[in-house]
Amino acid sequence: MKKEFYNVIGVMSGTSLDGVDLAHIQFEIKQNQWSFKILESETIPYSDDWVNQLKSAVDFSKEDLEILNRNYTQLLSKIIVDFIEKHQIVNLDAVCSHGHTILHQPQNGFTLQIGNLPKIATLTQQNIVCDFRVQDVELGGQGAPLVPIGDRILFSEYDYCMNLGGFSNVSFEEKNQRIAFDISPVNTVLNFYANQLGLNYDDKGKISKTGKINTELLNELNAFDFYQQKHPKSLGFEFVKEAVLPLIEKFEISIEDKLHTFTEHIAL
Repeated sequence: MKKEFYNVIGVMSGTSLDGVDLAHIQFEIKQNQWSFKILESETIPYSDDWVNQLKSAVDFSKEDLEILNRNYTQLLSKIIVDFIEKHQIVNLDAVCSHGHTILHQPQNGFTLQIGNLPKIATLTQQNIVCDFRVQDVELGGQGAPLVPIGDRILFSEYDYCMNLGGFSNVSFEEKNQRIAFDISPVNTVLNFYANQLGLNYDDKGKISKTGKINTELLNELNAFDFYQQKHPKSLGFEFVKEAVLPLIEKFEISIEDKLHTFTEHIAL
């Protein structure tokens, strides 16, 4: 008999670095229509040490990345086990864990999400579904955005599904195909400058609102080649580190003006 209910936990860590998001969800399929119910959810913030490690990992050596991967797998396993015990969750079909993206270079056939080592299944004693991006990249795909199939089957009443996280991305239907691609950096840049003011993020854009648009910077940001490329396409922190931040830093303007200008860039 075909299974109609799925009892799962989804685990995600994004490039915004605000923490590990967990959601206990029940999926139901009836007459080929999917529905879902969020039963419990929680965000576990990273310690300052983990934020610093994850920020710096793009420059780590292969050996240091292997150590980070092992340590992060242990951290993620503990967070998952604690979440299950706290909410007394039983009879799970699977824990679906994305891990955390460190490197994303689909043009080179490579992407790395830490926290997906096989040991996570042993430590959690659960069925683990993970490493979502790797196979797609190996088959010539972008490996990002991650959730267009979920957008299609769960939110089909919407013309477009847009996500604003470390990067922005969109998915939509076109000629009976689900099209999805990254649009631009978002919180990877905004949080970088909020951090320089001693803040984790620019709450409700309050700091950005006090700044002014620098037209020259805005025009140069809008001129990046990536924005002229046709989909499929995706972004990694490498683009922020190697292209976006060096460009912004060429301008001797206030952090408030940098935030305001980049927010305008995101909107455009």
